[in-house]
Amino acid sequence: METKGTIEQALVQLDRTIQGYNYTQETKRKYRIAISNLSMYIETCNESDFVRDMLEPYQSTLRSKQYSNQYQKLQLRIVFLVREFLATGAIEGVRNNHKRKICISNKNFLLQFNESVAYLDFGNKTTSARVYSQVIRKFCTMLSSEGIDTFPELDIQILNRIVRNFAKTHPGSMDQVIRSLRQFLGFLHAKGLCTEFRMDPAVYRVPNRSRTIPCFTRSEVQKMLDCCNQGNEMDCRICAILLIALTTGLRACDIATLQRQDIDWKNSTIAIRQHKTGKRVELPLLPRVGNAIAKYILFFRGETGPEMDEVFLQHLRKTVPIQGGAIRSQFRRLCNKAGMEQKAGRGFHGLRRSAATWLSEVDMDPHEISLFLGHSSFSSVNKYIATNPEMARCTLGFEGIPLKSEVYHG
Repeated sequence: METKGTIEQALVQLDRTIQGYNYTQETKRKYRIAISNLSMYIETCNESDFVRDMLEPYQSTLRSKQYSNQYQKLQLRIVFLVREFLATGAIEGVRNNHKRKICISNKNFLLQFNESVAYLDFGNKTTSARVYSQVIRKFCTMLSSEGIDTFPELDIQILNRIVRNFAKTHPGSMDQVIRSLRQFLGFLHAKGLCTEFRMDPAVYRVPNRSRTIPCFTRSEVQKMLDCCNQGNEMDCRICAILLIALTTGLRACDIATLQRQDIDWKNSTIAIRQHKTGKRVELPLLPRVGNAIAKYILFFRGETGPEMDEVFLQHLRKTVPIQGGAIRSQFRRLCNKAGMEQKAGRGFHGLRRSAATWLSEVDMDPHEISLFLGHSSFSSVNKYIATNPEMARCTLGFEGIPLKSEVYHG
């Protein structure tokens, strides 16, 4: 039978189990938040409430609120793991949502794989190391299924066949697959274990899945701002966040970590190091945006100690800095309130795309837009300004151009 004590015990055990896994710090932090939310909910319940299943109303609350998909799934998963502990006394399913590590049965393959990881020395590039490990482990198991026991037996026909299989199962990440295979095969060639292979791009080329995602129009943004009556903390906060995103192009994660010392009120600038790229950017603080931030800080934020210097806070059962996921959820509710049409790709990140598109409409150079947004590569800006309607009107059709032998000529 579940009691407040047994559920609290399960949450403590769950937290210890997760901290022992080789998860990233960000993943551990998200689990810790989900555990803390359930723990705070249980604290509000009395022992007399446990005559029925107290986790059921918590689940119903999670499903009824308009949380983001990722946030809701993680919260529900915590409930599932607590139930598992109450039923079995252990937590076994914590890694069910994660890919199982592929085991390399061939000892020679395993030896060369381990040596290649040490030789390539990924260092702090944990994502690159993880992708490389998954691809090469799968590559080695495919070699074994082809009847290959040593790397000198590998030829271009077998390699092409394996690459085609990768293209079927990894159509959206073939660039990462090919890069990992080239690194591994280059390592093997340097050791004299295989010949030098030149892979034909036609073998692994997959259909281009890129799509043009529409940004928000000025009238849609104004409709959302009109819905922020600014009569309460939530409206005032989301209004300030919305204006920051539109005028600076900052991501939700960067706005969430924005601190008061990052704002230079005297020079009207915001200086912040981006979470994704690590680049430090200095962006203009327009008067309207500054006034919205100041109004939130003066009337709704409240006083906190130096350990909590983030600009935007959430006042729940306790005061905590707002998270990027909460910003996205509140923005989604604002869109619903404003009657925005639901379109794929038009989430909070669409405001960043809108900022880039509007800058292109005032003839700002794409390289300048890329620097403004803090992109790690200049080519990254292309997908942000592809929806500029004025630029689309500049394209010409082939009407009136004569056709001869299936070749257009003037």
